[in-house]
Parts: sequence; C-alpha cells; structure tokens
Amino acid sequence: MNTLHYFIKIAQKNKLMITVYIVILIFFTTLLGGSYEDTYSKSALNIGIIKNEESQFGDSLIEYLDKENNIYYYDSLESAELDFFTRFIDGIVEIPIDSEKTLLETDDSPIRVSTDVTNSQSIILQRIVTKYPLYYKALADTGQLDLQRLSDAMDEKAEVVFSVKQSVIEKKFHGYALVYGFVIMMLLIKLLGDLNISFNKKDIQIRNRISPKSNIRIKGEISLAQIIISFLVFALVTGFVIILFFPGMLKSESLPVYLLILFLWTMVISLLSSLVNQIAKTKALNAMIGNTLPIIIMFVSGSTIPVEYMPELLQKVAKFSPLFYYNKGILKISESNFDIGGELLIIAAYGAAFYLMSLYLNKERKLETL
Repeated sequence: MNTLHYFIKIAQKNKLMITVYIVILIFFTTLLGGSYEDTYSKSALNIGIIKNEESQFGDSLIEYLDKENNIYYYDSLESAELDFFTRFIDGIVEIPIDSEKTLLETDDSPIRVSTDVTNSQSIILQRIVTKYPLYYKALADTGQLDLQRLSDAMDEKAEVVFSVKQSVIEKKFHGYALVYGFVIMMLLIKLLGDLNISFNKKDIQIRNRISPKSNIRIKGEISLAQIIISFLVFALVTGFVIILFFPGMLKSESLPVYLLILFLWTMVISLLSSLVNQIAKTKALNAMIGNTLPIIIMFVSGSTIPVEYMPELLQKVAKFSPLFYYNKGILKISESNFDIGGELLIIAAYGAAFYLMSLYLNKERKLETL
C-alpha cells in the first residue's frame, strides 16, 4: 500500500482526535489572542516602580514615565507582582542599585522590567523602557547629556512608532498571530506524533524494510502526509478565526503577509514534528516533548520575556530559535513593515534543517535494525 495513502488512512481513522486538537487550537488562540488590549497608543499606562537607588538616570526615567502615565511605588517586587497579576498595573520597572553605573560602564541592562505579552499596553511600556537607557547612554557618551533633549528625542521616536494607522482589528490579529506561533507548536507536535506512532506498528515497519522503495522515498511520503495534515489544520483554524472573529482583516493589506508567515511557520513546525517523531516512540514520551519543548523555545525566543532583558547568554541562544525570527516578523508586520524576507528565509532554513536531521536519524535507525 502506498505510504502516503496509508498515513492519510490512519489520519481518517483518527478524525475525532484531529477534530478535538483543532477545536483546542482554535479555542486557545482566540482566547489568548483576543486578550490583547485594543488601545495601543499613548493612553496612560499604569506603571509599578521599585526604586532601589537615587541616581540621575533612575530619577530622569521615572520623571519621563510620569509625564503621561500613572506611577505607583512599591517597596518590593512581591507586592508589585500582586497588582501586576491582577492587571491593576501594566508592568513593573525595577531600578536596582548601581543602575547608572551599570548602564554607563557595562553592556548589561541597567533596569529590570516585567511585562505581559498578552497586554499591548505592557508591550508599549517594554519598548519605552528599552529605548530610554539606550538614548541616555548615547548622549552621555558624547558628553552632551541633556535630559530635556533626551525627553524630546523619546517623544519624537514615539511619534514614529505610534503613527502607524492600525485598526483595532489589526491590533487584535497581531495578538492572535503571536499566540498562534507557540500554540500551534504544542498541538501539532502532539497531533502528528500520535499519528506517526500509530503508523509505526511492527507489521508496517517490517513491510517498509522489505519494500523496494528507498528510505528517502518512504520518509518523503510520510513527511508529505504530515504537511498535508498541517496545511489542513492551518487552513481550517486560520480561516475559521478570520471569518468568525476578524472579518475586517479581509480588507487589510497586512493579511497576505500575515498568512504567508503563519503558513510557513506551520509547515516548519510540521517538519519539526517529524524530527521529534524520530526520537519519541511512545505517546507518553511524545506528550512530554510536546509539552516541554515549545515552552522552552517560547521562553528563550522573547515570547514571554523581552530578549533585551534576558542574560547575555540567553540573548545569544534566542538567535538560534526559529520562534525568535517568527516573533520578529510578526512585530514588523504589526508596524506596517512588510519587509520580512530575511525572517522568512531563516525560518525556511530551519525547516530544511529539521527535515534533513529527521531523514538522517531515520536512516541510522533503519541501519541498526538490519
């Protein structure tokens, strides 16, 4: 029996499981993606401040943040986190001891910021707090530190960032796209893994070993079947979400670019799933990898904590994660910058690498069984 046809037949027998996975994917992506705030702009932020030293840098940052926002002071991170988790505040800015010295004499981050990836106001805070130290240090290094000039420069930069005319629906879809990136990874690895394990029955494997087909062809047919299933999942989920929740996106010029990167990412995750399948031979192991691997990738890729505020080692590690480039591409699109060719090329390269590694592992395993 044709390998591709047989894999699809197994998928048809498991259509209930596939349907459940698709429903779960739709539920989580719409639930989390829809939780992104509608107001992206200059509306006042509620900012928690933990100030551990008196310094010109720290004082000037707080003064700048206080111009158009609401500032709340806390004695400890624990007390601030309570209000942060209940969304009373949009983020926490902690100014540690020797922050100005750290800024001017090292390349380390002089402040610590806690933000919420599902809150667009929190994302705006992260951008502001990321840029302010950079501007401050640049002016200090030239010997022309002028706090008023610094404030004006920040405001001018803000005008550039926020001048992009985005509808509420586009902002929400941006949230959906970010959430889709890691949710599809968790569910697709599990879904394709379970199907592949069902395919790896002993009698089927024996038939494959004596088949005149080459190992590359058999592996290619299995991968093609997984890609077909992944495409159907992508089409059903994204089509359903757009028509039901984001019909206004059908008129948006950003939609084709969003769909391109979402589609490519889904295909790459399909190839990653194929690689995981060569390692996980039981449903229990596949579930463990499917639950832990996406979380690790999500953590090191800036989906939860801004990359700029990670330790230097993790910042370097992030650049080896395909999700880092996916998030970067999504952010560009959200700012009406459709020049994401570099990000797409890198993501595609990861897909090719996953496929070749999967092919190699499959070949090695087949040699061991001969």
